[in-house]
Amino acid sequence: MEYKVWLMEGLSSQRDIIQGIKNFAHENKKTITVFASHRDPRNEILSCADHSLTEPKDLSERLSFILDTVRKWRINALHAGKNSQWFEEHRLQIEAAGVTLTTGASGAEHLAIADDKAAFADYMTQHDLPAVPTVRISSLAELQAHISAPPFSGSLCVKPVTGIYGMGFWRFDNHASPMAVFNNPEKRVVHPEAYLAAAAGAESFTPLVLMPYLPGPEHSVDILATQGEVLAAIGRRKEGALQYLENSGEAFDLACACARVMKADGLVNVQTRHDHTGKPVLLETNMRPSGGIGYTRHCGVNLPGLFAFYQLGLMTKNEVMYSASTSFAPAVVRSITDVIPWPAQLTNQLDKGERCL
Repeated sequence: MEYKVWLMEGLSSQRDIIQGIKNFAHENKKTITVFASHRDPRNEILSCADHSLTEPKDLSERLSFILDTVRKWRINALHAGKNSQWFEEHRLQIEAAGVTLTTGASGAEHLAIADDKAAFADYMTQHDLPAVPTVRISSLAELQAHISAPPFSGSLCVKPVTGIYGMGFWRFDNHASPMAVFNNPEKRVVHPEAYLAAAAGAESFTPLVLMPYLPGPEHSVDILATQGEVLAAIGRRKEGALQYLENSGEAFDLACACARVMKADGLVNVQTRHDHTGKPVLLETNMRPSGGIGYTRHCGVNLPGLFAFYQLGLMTKNEVMYSASTSFAPAVVRSITDVIPWPAQLTNQLDKGERCL
């Protein structure tokens, strides 16, 4: 029997997820046809799938495109890599076409909480889970006031209330050179006066969360869950350039507890960092696969493959949990820069000529 899974436009890990599913299917001698789509000409991603499609850029065409594709190709499972709120709003219409939809959450409410870092911290505290202390900053005047009279001891840091990839994160250092932000931007350290001056010159103020800077280490835990039940999880302890893969510990347990409270559904990621007492606290959760989910395969646990097999009914909850626990072996990985040949043309494109790249 042939099974079909469709991975719509995602973030940086879409290629790794495709490869993980195909490798897992091959190893377990199952026939899974992987469809992949994107709005942009991401040939390095789409060429990995069995079939590729070009998503419409016009939002008004998205629903009809999905329904037509699901019905025409008899897709069994659909994974929404981005735009999860939109997919939740249209879940009933999409699933009425006979496909199982995965958005990372069990409903729009928890997606909204995850997208707002201040709301997320408050929600975790309400559920007795330790989260990094945060203060929502809505104006430049508020930021100036809190820098002058810090609400936390030690160094302060800020990041946008909403956002991904750590964009906009900066650590304040009163001893930093005014040129530090330009000479060494990768360190994410800035003198508070330089930050305030830049913010004062902006056309508008981006809402921020102000937090104490935590010493770490940082943990990133990739989780496969269904309706808040954790089926498999792999943690990555980040220390310098190395990442240590693990499936136990305080940070690991805290991340799993967070996924349960957030009613995670699908492949999600939870990040923690140790505070000054050496205890992990929650930083944020992403109701989507992380950019590093492909790293987890080096410990013997193929989370994308387990996800696909569970969604397609090829493995039960117990079988997924057993596979994840028995296949795990500790590993240390390091991210490196690599290149791959660029496919000038897609030979697997189903809608060639129907939509322009």
